[in-house]
Amino acid sequence: MTGLRLFYFVLFGQSFAVLGSSLTNFGVSVQVLLDYADSDIQTTLYTMTLLASTLPAVLMGPFVGSLVDRWPRKLTLICAQLGAAICTLVIALMYWTDNFSIAGLLWVLPFSSLFALGLQVGFAASVVLIVPKEKLSRASGSLGMMMGLIQISGPLLAGILMDQIGLEMIFVINLITFAIGLATLFVITIPNPERESKGKITFVALLGDLKEAYEYMKGKPGLLGSLFLFALILFNVSSAQALFAPLVLSLGTATDLGLVRMFAGVGMVIGGLAMVIWKGPKRKMPVILSVTVFASVALMVMPVTQKIWLICAGAFMIMSIIPLASTSSQVLWQHKIDPAFHGRVFSLRGTMLKAMQPIAFLVTGVLADAFFKPGMAEGQSLANIFGSVWGVGEPRGIALMMSALGVFSFVLVMIAFFIPAIRRVDINLPDVNVKKQTVIEKPIAANPDSL
Repeated sequence: MTGLRLFYFVLFGQSFAVLGSSLTNFGVSVQVLLDYADSDIQTTLYTMTLLASTLPAVLMGPFVGSLVDRWPRKLTLICAQLGAAICTLVIALMYWTDNFSIAGLLWVLPFSSLFALGLQVGFAASVVLIVPKEKLSRASGSLGMMMGLIQISGPLLAGILMDQIGLEMIFVINLITFAIGLATLFVITIPNPERESKGKITFVALLGDLKEAYEYMKGKPGLLGSLFLFALILFNVSSAQALFAPLVLSLGTATDLGLVRMFAGVGMVIGGLAMVIWKGPKRKMPVILSVTVFASVALMVMPVTQKIWLICAGAFMIMSIIPLASTSSQVLWQHKIDPAFHGRVFSLRGTMLKAMQPIAFLVTGVLADAFFKPGMAEGQSLANIFGSVWGVGEPRGIALMMSALGVFSFVLVMIAFFIPAIRRVDINLPDVNVKKQTVIEKPIAANPDSL
């Protein structure tokens, strides 16, 4: 089994594992909120679990990528999936033995997030070794579509299962899905990229790997420049993400918020399906920039409306074209980066992007509460200037801030359009040649001396 057939087989197994993990994550978060409902610091305790699930991956991501480049790809995926399963089993045992607590979760969740990151980076680094170059867009589109389906079905299914069978059985389901994911990994063969021997794994050696990866990226200025640019854009997107739920809830109910998120998920699935059918654009960067321009304009305009159905339409339109940009970006990096550097470069890239999220969440809350919301109150300065378009009242301060984020993103993309190294990166940088070592798995021969 090779090519797209192998990719789809692995994706099938991993999708079960990701869906199972999404069920557990939802169930655990609900259980935390229920167990500490009477606590004065319920929200703080909950956000501590979120931090434990995200911060380790941000801090240790580059080192995980270095290990991915050093180890055989198949072994890496198996170890990461097995580690994630063990973490789930530990949390399940805590729950089954009535020892479920925040303190216990704060010990386990960081390891769980690191194993999940290893699986993500290892799989992303293996795709270019499995799938022919001309079919990478289709593979990336399939991955995006599958994640969109899980985004739609995971929370809804988890909510139903929590009501019907409870968290204890959700753990059982998740462990079964891990078994399916592991089974698919054990029966396949994944080639490894050609690479020089790296020697022993030490902290100094890992730091050297990171320096080598960054120097490698510096040798591709268009890619590195676009990475810095899109990190700033992701800061805006993360800020808008933090404001989205308060914006919708200021206009409607929790049901309306669920409806908007459903439309966003459907748009993501349709966009991913389109990328599966279409091979993708020949010129990647102009498409990435054009899609970002459209999304920036939509982010400017969408908050102006106070009608839920228009917000649903805007969320659907944005998320239906995002896979075009994300898939094109992923394929562009796969074409320009030597597979021997994929683990380090992709994890370093992911770390730089993910680091924007906690910063954005912190800045957004302070800026919204201290400036935009009070400024849009009746009679205040922002309301006098923008009230005729965005409306008056503190909740409309959130809408104005979202539109401002859209303007900032638009300006950043326009800057990128006028930087030739970024705009022409897919032309100026040559594609790398994928050289891989074929892994031949031989059966273990009987030892003649033992007969």
